[in-house]
Amino acid sequence: MHRVLKSHLDSFAKDSGVESESLSSQFEKFCNVALIQPRVSSRIDLDDVTTGEDDDGIDGVAVVINEEIIIGKEDAELVFASDRRNNDVELVFVQAKTSEGYDLGDFLKFKEAILRFVSQDPYAADSPVQQEARSSFDVVVNNVAKIRGGKPSVTAVFATAGVYQAQKPQETARVDAEAQIKSLGYFSDVNIKYVGRDELIAAWVSSYSGIEVSLQMHSHAGLPQISGIEESYLAVVRAKDFIEQVLTSSDGTIRSQLFEDNVRHYLGSSNPVNASIRDTVRNSDIRTRFPVLNNGVTIVSPDVVVQSNRMLIRNFQIVNGCQTSHVLYENRDSISEDVMMTLKVVETEDEDVFSELVRATNSQSQVAENQFLSLSPMARKIEQYFNTFEG
Repeated sequence: MHRVLKSHLDSFAKDSGVESESLSSQFEKFCNVALIQPRVSSRIDLDDVTTGEDDDGIDGVAVVINEEIIIGKEDAELVFASDRRNNDVELVFVQAKTSEGYDLGDFLKFKEAILRFVSQDPYAADSPVQQEARSSFDVVVNNVAKIRGGKPSVTAVFATAGVYQAQKPQETARVDAEAQIKSLGYFSDVNIKYVGRDELIAAWVSSYSGIEVSLQMHSHAGLPQISGIEESYLAVVRAKDFIEQVLTSSDGTIRSQLFEDNVRHYLGSSNPVNASIRDTVRNSDIRTRFPVLNNGVTIVSPDVVVQSNRMLIRNFQIVNGCQTSHVLYENRDSISEDVMMTLKVVETEDEDVFSELVRATNSQSQVAENQFLSLSPMARKIEQYFNTFEG
């Protein structure tokens, strides 16, 4: 194993208390953290996702609903008991090998294990983790009407300690596996990929070191000194830069951990407000108005540095703007360079101030849709007419 990867693995084993376990067991858990954590808003428990010695070709599995790992039938039923009809559901499978190569036989075993997980009835895996995940999946299938897009998605990652160089047998097997899993009819999107040491190291470092980004600002203004707050700024940035630098992780998924302290989960693109945001950024006639039509995003960080027209932010949370962020990410391929957005960036380490910011930025008086009718030209004319009378 490459020395750099082994050093990170040793650090992980020490911090996680698994030093006494075999190298392969340590590596499986290391890969599970690196590959599943980016999809979840809170810290994962290794025992919830690692299959152990009794696996049948799957080393890690997670049913992720609304950025949380769901364990077992009861937890899944609790999620779907609500009225929400646009839940985000993703199944994640991991197979980890300490070898340097990408053995085709091992990959095919991984694929067959996934096919059994999805379609075998009754499911015969010995691993309790796989059994719990399958019971969660069964509840998911029974509630597809409450899943955004009508079906869950699935991601399967075959990871090794080597460097993946695309070869025809492996790529053919990967494409065939995607087609076979897709043909089962359970998933809206199937993504199977090979991952090597460089991707694992990057994902692992990101999981423990927090996030550091540097954004170019189109314009910005510092706010006056505020009690309990070191610095605060209003900034205008390119939406594309915000998506690429802030929202997107190294493996291309959205950084769910940024919204851990946000009180609202993403409500989906069918939500009327989110649909309006989507339509705005896609419409070439009005997309440049986005900074004034949208309230923007509020970021809280313990470390903000502004130099000229660049802002460096470390270990931050998005405390308001979860909906805006997700809509931008989902429409990232449709957003042009001329779409700008506003950011409110606050530097503070005071936990009380942080809590106040979360509460204040997420407390809004609800406005009924019919109240917006008062803004129509006809309503204004009627109002002006009645204003001509006295008493």
